[in-house]
Amino acid sequence: MRDPLETTKINGRKVLFVTTVIVLLVTVWAVLQPQLVGTIVLILSLPTIIILHEAGHFVMAKRSGMKVTEFFVGFGPKIWSVRRGKPEYGVKAVLLGGYVRIIGMNNLEEVEPEDEPRAYRNQSFHDRIGVAVAGSAVHFMLALLLIFILLVSIGLITDTTAVGTVGEGTAAEESGLEPDDVILSIDDVQIETFDELRDYVRPRPEQELVVTVERDGEVIDIPVVPKRSDDEGEEVGLIGVTPALETDRVAPVPAVRETFVVFGRTAQQSVEALGRLFSPAGIVNYVDTVFSGGEDSQGEQSQERFVSPLGFGRLANQAVATGWLAVLGLLVSINVFVGIFNLIPLLPFDGGHVAIACYEKIASTIKGRPVQADVAKLLPITSAVMVVLGFIFFSSLFLDASNPLQNPF
Repeated sequence: MRDPLETTKINGRKVLFVTTVIVLLVTVWAVLQPQLVGTIVLILSLPTIIILHEAGHFVMAKRSGMKVTEFFVGFGPKIWSVRRGKPEYGVKAVLLGGYVRIIGMNNLEEVEPEDEPRAYRNQSFHDRIGVAVAGSAVHFMLALLLIFILLVSIGLITDTTAVGTVGEGTAAEESGLEPDDVILSIDDVQIETFDELRDYVRPRPEQELVVTVERDGEVIDIPVVPKRSDDEGEEVGLIGVTPALETDRVAPVPAVRETFVVFGRTAQQSVEALGRLFSPAGIVNYVDTVFSGGEDSQGEQSQERFVSPLGFGRLANQAVATGWLAVLGLLVSINVFVGIFNLIPLLPFDGGHVAIACYEKIASTIKGRPVQADVAKLLPITSAVMVVLGFIFFSSLFLDASNPLQNPF
């Protein structure tokens, strides 16, 4: 009979050999197909972000003494799970989110009498708020970390008037503008930033403009007629160019302050985008976009829309092809947007639990006794929210399959 210790050593060598072969194969694959591997890694960042989001809820709940029974990534049928102590950890089939199950999240849930003191609904206001906002807080911390890394390793995008890309079928292409042209002036008005270029062109649709550019050391004048476009009901002029990206690295100490500046700007843009999408005009425009196959009223591709997992896969591939600035920028945008989206004050969002906790705190203070919100009265609104989320998911999937977003990076 073979010595058990010797058998263990042989099995250990086999595991080491197989692991080494796998690492070598993955390394060779990464060298031969770097963009593909980068895209896969970026796509896999989504489940990682989901896990970290739920981990935020989990840690805060355990820290507050609440009873957590489940920690799952995904929804639907269970694929795998393991129990470590009381909670059950696992993965479910539909990897479009995750959840941490805490007992007694509302007044409708039945809880064993001995577990009632550990129910979410019986904890202090601060503990409930801490658990509810923990997921979004994780997204915001990830965004801040990524922005800091971006600033010190790649840098801030600086103002430039050099043309980066010229859109197909645009006024710029038809007039002969080319990538790397440096725009000096329009109609003898000096241009120092692309914002100034945009501000001059927008109010002049279908008017001939003389764009002065420097090309290969030579200064030339190019007549351009901006095409008319609709921007939320306003007729504006567009010539169809984007700026070339130039970056300056930021030293670590000033990068700390700049990180919060960039984060605030990104958060503001996310809130404004949500406001536009869920405004009456935005809802009408989005429905029209869905039924027109992803095009706006001018027959051009609508850029302001939700992105499905399919669309994110394409964006990930485009970001990897563009470079690290686009990759980190995409991850920052996702974390900020999802963090803010989760704070919408309606169930089943985390913001719904924040709103309920705030209502109970205010009502209890006014009445001088503990008050619990009757979640049964909120079920119709919650059902409506779920219907809207379902429409957003399937419509974004349809748009990403029928009219994929062009490279926005």
